[in-house]
Amino acid sequence: MKSLGKTKTAFLLLGVALVAAAFLVPTKETPISILTPDIIWGQLSISPRPDINVTGVHPNSIVFVSNIEPQARLTIAKNGNFSKTPKDIITSLCRNDRCTYVAYNNPDVDGAIARFQSDDDLQLVLIRSQKEQVWMEYKGPTAAFVFFEPLISEVHQQIESKNQVI
Repeated sequence: MKSLGKTKTAFLLLGVALVAAAFLVPTKETPISILTPDIIWGQLSISPRPDINVTGVHPNSIVFVSNIEPQARLTIAKNGNFSKTPKDIITSLCRNDRCTYVAYNNPDVDGAIARFQSDDDLQLVLIRSQKEQVWMEYKGPTAAFVFFEPLISEVHQQIESKNQVI
């Protein structure tokens, strides 16, 4: 068998070291935005979240689901029915179902929360854009809502900063 030269041996060792480093360096320390491009939906650019997957992208809606709590999902939809406010819809729902109306915690956001009395402590959160025809609907456990709050804030901020329909 023929012996490798010094240059070939050096490149071989460098290649082995790079492959080993790729397996040994934890990927969690690298920001997710570097690894995954933003999700473009309409005129929105949505940063990926490590705990949330996109499960459906349609022209008028996009659906996000939690990796940690599979019951938790956020749907963002365009061109919904804007004749009623989120508070109107939630209070009407709570009259018929066993739930409690709670005002959304951010006064700058037109939103409302329905909390259902059950073992799972489920809630429904409705948010609509004041400037654009966009609804956001979260369904899932109360505790899992914190995973979606940064995403909701990002989308709401982009929508409210634009003067055009997305």
